[in-house]
Amino acid sequence: MKHAVLIAVMMVGLLCAGGREGRAAGDGVAVLTVVGAVTKTNREAFDAFHDAFFKYHDRTFERAFAFDRNALGALPQIAIAAQAEGWPAAVRATGPRLKDVLAAAGVAETATVTAFALDGYGVEFTPAQRAAHDWVLAIDVNGAPLGLGGRGPAWLLYDTGNGKAMGPAEEAWVWSVFLLSAE
Repeated sequence: MKHAVLIAVMMVGLLCAGGREGRAAGDGVAVLTVVGAVTKTNREAFDAFHDAFFKYHDRTFERAFAFDRNALGALPQIAIAAQAEGWPAAVRATGPRLKDVLAAAGVAETATVTAFALDGYGVEFTPAQRAAHDWVLAIDVNGAPLGLGGRGPAWLLYDTGNGKAMGPAEEAWVWSVFLLSAE
């Protein structure tokens, strides 16, 4: 009986993963959605029932482009070294450039973009702020995929080389990014 229940739960999970709210570029489960001023779309507009997490965060949208992990990994990858004050060591983060993710969704370089974390934390980036650094939307750190419960599914940061980011600079490094909103 326990096996039958486990199989039923797994089947429901697989069906939900393939449902409307879970599809993304790369044909897998969405881990990042770009909304607002996008010219390319691959998913339907906000739906209060299916998009319960967006609803919880009061994030509605008419146009959106969703990425799964494979779609993010298919974009050109860059590896950076990043460290902030108080960290035990630098991390090696790998992922696509933010500008490539935005371009894939058809976001204009002149747009203001806000990165939102799973907990609702958000940082707004003007075009000038985005141009000041080579921002990376890391999906792997130190050779391991970022996951939920850590800093995943994605972590927005930039290369510090041999230096360290201090206070306000690190506060702009949004981790657990699930949503980019372009205006």
